[in-house]
Amino acid sequence: MLIEDIENKDRFLFIFEWLMAVMSRYLCQMPFGLVHIDHGDKNELGDAYGAKEAAEQLVAMTSHLKKAFRSTDLVARIGSDFWIVVPYTPATEKIQDKVRGIIQDSEHEGLKAVAQNASIFSFPTDDEELNRKLTELSGAEFLEYIKTHRDTLASKMLALH
Repeated sequence: MLIEDIENKDRFLFIFEWLMAVMSRYLCQMPFGLVHIDHGDKNELGDAYGAKEAAEQLVAMTSHLKKAFRSTDLVARIGSDFWIVVPYTPATEKIQDKVRGIIQDSEHEGLKAVAQNASIFSFPTDDEELNRKLTELSGAEFLEYIKTHRDTLASKMLALH
């Protein structure tokens, strides 16, 4: 399962970078939502559950999210962060409600978290600096940038746990 997570991360970044390039090159209005779920710091997870169980929980959460979202949505785990691209759907209350429901369902299935917060980003955006970052950064760098600045860039913020 861990190998699958690594392959999935690489596939996710490849497709996300392709999406960024298409949006930049053609200046197209291809709306999509990008969800970031912060599943807690990996050290906190390890301290709370032990390294083995923390790793198992992260793999199980990846599997749970893949099943819960549509087959056209991209789900990946990078470290203890989960990223979901929801194409052709602006970040709306519908995505917010879906994320909240999925996390609540995961708790009933025995999946645990130290802390969970979700940020929902909507693309394309009117933020010129963010659009510029979309063209200048790699996929991983862009995800790190919006994670770091999520308080000011996210369309919605959710406290999930």
